[in-house]
Amino acid sequence: MSELTLQAKELDAADALAPVRSRFLLDDVVYLDGNSLGALPAHVPDRIADVVRREWGELRIRSWQESGWWTAPERIGDRIAPLIGAAPGQVVVGDSTSVNVFKAVVAAARMAGEDRTEILVDAGTFPTDGYIAESAARLTGHTLRAVPPAEVPDALGPRTAAVLLNHVDYRTGRLHDLPSLTAAIHAAGALAVWDLCHSAGALPVGLDAHGVDLAVGCTYKYLNGGPGSPAFLYVRRELQPRFDSPLPGWNSHAEPFGMKPSYDPAPGAVRGRVGTPDILSMLSLEAALEVWEG
Repeated sequence: MSELTLQAKELDAADALAPVRSRFLLDDVVYLDGNSLGALPAHVPDRIADVVRREWGELRIRSWQESGWWTAPERIGDRIAPLIGAAPGQVVVGDSTSVNVFKAVVAAARMAGEDRTEILVDAGTFPTDGYIAESAARLTGHTLRAVPPAEVPDALGPRTAAVLLNHVDYRTGRLHDLPSLTAAIHAAGALAVWDLCHSAGALPVGLDAHGVDLAVGCTYKYLNGGPGSPAFLYVRRELQPRFDSPLPGWNSHAEPFGMKPSYDPAPGAVRGRVGTPDILSMLSLEAALEVWEG
């Protein structure tokens, strides 16, 4: 291949990438490591500057209502929902992936019923998921068994309460069969909890279409939310009235400003909230999600 042909191909590649690069602050670099930290969307710095200077600096406490801070967890959840195949009203943003895994696994174990006393976890899971699953099992009095995803259908039984699986193996990139594994889990009468950290924003997921019960995921990777940006929690609409969070907080109370001594959970995905939202990180994520529009 001649030097001129190579140069022409490089120019073609640069032109093809131009619409994508214009949405990110990449200078002359093509960034291919979004699995660790997504690139900075070009419009996010200005958005955060406005949040700090105007919404926080000028409006101050009024921004909880006037700037929509209070409803940010559900509003941003609805923006993530189409990227994971979910209808609105089922995703709430907040806390870390680890915290949301804990909420999901404990809630799943509780919803499964007292006669189901075993939790299965992906044997090749990201270590934190394993640690959290072990803690959740101790808290609920369940036993925990680590099983390779391919062996889950054979490992299921009448004692299985919940199964925590990774959509994508973080070490190998292997995509596990979410539709068939979820169907097998349901056929056994258990609940399926999926970790989408390495697929949300990179691959089709289809939570609603495949009847997934609960799912969690981070936003700082392929969703470009920024370092330490809040994670998300998906609770299938049909399960929301039964979703019993192990971390009830004032933000998920039916009357958050009633300051009542007893806990009365709010309806819907709001039950997944705990404490005061991290507004700067949350609104950085919201701005970053604009790159997915269109």
